[in-house]
Amino acid sequence: MVRTTILAAVFLSILATAVPVLGQEKYSVPASPRVRFNFNDDWLFMRQDVPGAEAVNFNDSAWQTVSTPHSFNDVDSFRGIISHSGGDRGTYKGLSWYRKHFKLPADAAGSNVFIEFEGMRQAGDIYLNGKDVGLYENGVTGYGLDITAGAHFGDQENVLAVKVDNTTTYKERATDTAFRWNANDFNPDHGGINRRVWLHITGKIYQTLPLYYGLGTTGTYIYGANYNIPGRSCDVTVESQVKNATGSPATITLSAAIVDTDGVLRAEFDGKPAEVAANGTSILNATGPLASARFWSTDEPNLYDVYTLLSVNGKVVDVSKATTGFRKTEFKGGAGTGGVYINDKFVYLKGYAQRTSDEWAGIGAGYPEWMHDFSAQMVRQSNGNYMRWMHVSPQKEDVEAYDRFGIVEVAPAGDKEVDATGVQWDQRVAVMRDTMIYLRNNPSVLFWEAGNTGVTGAQMQQMVDMRKQWDPRGGRIMGCRSIRDTQAVSLTEYYGTMLGAPFSAAERDTAPMIETEDFRDEGARRFWDNYSPPYFGFKKGADDSWNYNSETFALAQVGRYWNFWSNRISNTDPARAKWAAYASIYFNDSDADGRQDSSEVCRVSGKVDAVRLPKEIYFTERVMQNEKPDIHIIGHWTYPANTTKTMYVIANNVDSVEFFVNGTSHGRVTQPQNGFTYAFPNIAFVPGTIKAVGYKSGVAVTQEELKTAAAPAAIKLTLYTAPGGMHADGEDAAFIDFEAVDANGERCPTDDARVDFTITGPGIWRGGYNSGKTNTTNNLYLNTECGINRVHVRSTLTAGQITVTASRAGLKSATVTIDSAPVTIDHGLSQWMPPSLPSPVK
Repeated sequence: MVRTTILAAVFLSILATAVPVLGQEKYSVPASPRVRFNFNDDWLFMRQDVPGAEAVNFNDSAWQTVSTPHSFNDVDSFRGIISHSGGDRGTYKGLSWYRKHFKLPADAAGSNVFIEFEGMRQAGDIYLNGKDVGLYENGVTGYGLDITAGAHFGDQENVLAVKVDNTTTYKERATDTAFRWNANDFNPDHGGINRRVWLHITGKIYQTLPLYYGLGTTGTYIYGANYNIPGRSCDVTVESQVKNATGSPATITLSAAIVDTDGVLRAEFDGKPAEVAANGTSILNATGPLASARFWSTDEPNLYDVYTLLSVNGKVVDVSKATTGFRKTEFKGGAGTGGVYINDKFVYLKGYAQRTSDEWAGIGAGYPEWMHDFSAQMVRQSNGNYMRWMHVSPQKEDVEAYDRFGIVEVAPAGDKEVDATGVQWDQRVAVMRDTMIYLRNNPSVLFWEAGNTGVTGAQMQQMVDMRKQWDPRGGRIMGCRSIRDTQAVSLTEYYGTMLGAPFSAAERDTAPMIETEDFRDEGARRFWDNYSPPYFGFKKGADDSWNYNSETFALAQVGRYWNFWSNRISNTDPARAKWAAYASIYFNDSDADGRQDSSEVCRVSGKVDAVRLPKEIYFTERVMQNEKPDIHIIGHWTYPANTTKTMYVIANNVDSVEFFVNGTSHGRVTQPQNGFTYAFPNIAFVPGTIKAVGYKSGVAVTQEELKTAAAPAAIKLTLYTAPGGMHADGEDAAFIDFEAVDANGERCPTDDARVDFTITGPGIWRGGYNSGKTNTTNNLYLNTECGINRVHVRSTLTAGQITVTASRAGLKSATVTIDSAPVTIDHGLSQWMPPSLPSPVK
């Protein structure tokens, strides 16, 4: 009812708005028939094959209510021991069904109706009102579906049913060929409709959606040119694919309005009117200047909302919005001058590589937007500005988060390892095209990746030509990890390496060299060092490749990072100048292939664990990647009596570091190991306080202190929610950190014991996990690790207060309350949009 009223108002009136003065007034968006609905809420789900579930009158009353993005492997991932080959890890891989009941407003009859799936894993047969209307197969890109012909309007209900096939043996039906990236070890199999879903209603004259897969349409392409960085100006062009679905030719004008994040109009301009044939499609364009521009960069990720309008005889008939940013990019080879330049400034890219499933233990791969932002925020808080997504196209939610947080991305298409040929190469080409069209307005994407390990010269030429066709002016380049073919070397626009692989001087001198995945070793968060109970170091199993604790894992990363940082391409020594970027694999632990086969329930290469709690290596990365003075003491200061050990301090942009125990200096070190590591041997544990101080030109510029904790006395809880709190949309989540603290509130760093939970109210308990222990997710109990761990609660469609209590015998218990706010859903449709975390724009 609410939505019908809103849409009726849109159709029946075109609001008269005053033309605002640029840079002074808020922009009032003209009304048009176009409406985008949140289509994520209130699906019904069954994790098995159910014959006949596509039928309109099928009885789904006993099915589970879920909201998308939804991953049905949230209940069985992170539970079993993993192996280097990936294995099946006990996760469900089979058929499942989703059904969605919805009504379309009566006054939308005669409009066009589209559904946008941002992706699903792996394939989906899609039915509308009992009829087969679509087939999704590639598992990683956005997909569009035109349901205009089969949709009901008014009081008659629609039923959308999707049969999702998550088997790893799935083959493309038209070719009977498997998709190479449908593999657990390269694309963790968190199955289901695991990305967002939208419903779009447009008039008969409209701008298409950027969904080449399914619809064959390209949407709007927005780019800048003629950049004057000191003068803060550029020209902006919008190219929009326009469909005239009426029976008559129409003269259509494309216009653009550029609006800043405060809602203020900053530029507007019109294109030339053009005639579009009856039932025809044309590309219209408009170009105009943007003055006083705030450009996008890693330091200042400024964004604009660009509204593109279609008018016929002076009447607005369609308004589409895209959020984008404008930045000048240059990509150079050569010692001293090579590298990546954003807005005329050399930017050394430093960060991580990550599987695009980007899942959380307990929650899985389907989680709210603000949690994608939370991960991006952690990357920035570690002073990272670079992410190389691995193997397959990244999630749109992550890409948008990285736009907001200023993190440069490498976007692949679909790949496994080693070159593909024949149909499997054609599949990769199609996914690369679809990915380009879908993400080409996202300013954080600077690199398209043609393959994970080598392509031939002919294949690289095809990929470069495709970039020039679909993204010729977006300021991006095409390349590959580990180029092998000499012909491909001469064609690629950047060179990717793995583990600092060998390269030629020609490669270094002709295009940027970026490291895409270094330091593939693993180290779990729960191991402090060889002196800390309860583990006293990690014991290597028979099949394990690595033997790290948190301390040695962090120190090893310092050595790897220094190898690249000391040879970065801005260095003027030609014998040393090599890399324009450095990526350490992974950022967060993932339910993917692992190399500690005998002990772990996930790949523990991450700088944070699978619920985003930081390891010591995270703080080490923060210091090394900082351009300002920074310092971190590795470890803690709560040891058994008679412990004597080397204490390690990581510092950057200082001349020396001094170490204190209870105010007494234990010396000052001026020559760090590997550029960042300051070692203080033979430090005897004495309860109290340790402090490390970094000096520059004799002045203390950074310091850190650690205190000794007494015996655990209480449980401490810290609640995290989206801005404004939790929302009862069935997909939102909150997480709670639980700590064992002493009587003074100091975390007990060697505590590793069970905590039990109770929950009341309209929430779904998802819990967390313990590394190295099987079957720990989703339980109402969990151990701390190094004194802290994290648990999750998912919302339902019912608003109300959720209460969580944590307890352990002998400790003071703790309770938090979560207020889950109502969300309006009208017959399966909603215009409520989930909140995101604030951008770090200065």
